[in-house]
Amino acid sequence: MRGRRGADIDITPLIDVLFMLIIFFVLTAVFVQGAIELDLPRGGGENTEKQKPVIVSITKEARVYWAGEPVEPSDLARLVSEASIASDDILIAGDREAPYGAVAELLDTLRGLGVESVNLIFEENREK
Repeated sequence: MRGRRGADIDITPLIDVLFMLIIFFVLTAVFVQGAIELDLPRGGGENTEKQKPVIVSITKEARVYWAGEPVEPSDLARLVSEASIASDDILIAGDREAPYGAVAELLDTLRGLGVESVNLIFEENREK
């Protein structure tokens, strides 16, 4: 009596697809992890198409981030001087729920360090 031979299934393409999916999810998780969650206020203004600006973020807990990295007020003088040497623009992204005093204090600190022009980042008004 002849024995039945089972069908051979090549799972190599399936393994290739699974590895590509794993790589995709790992890379996207890294990008999402570095983002700072801010609820920007709404407003209007002009887009600046200059070189890449430095973004100073203020969270609703009044924590300050310079280009995505948490900073202490004592570090601002060094960072501002580096930005002025590179002639980078400085943009402030304040969370909608950030204390007004924290944003005003940051603006005052930047002005005291010699920054003449600071712009604010708004979420675009879509209701017109």
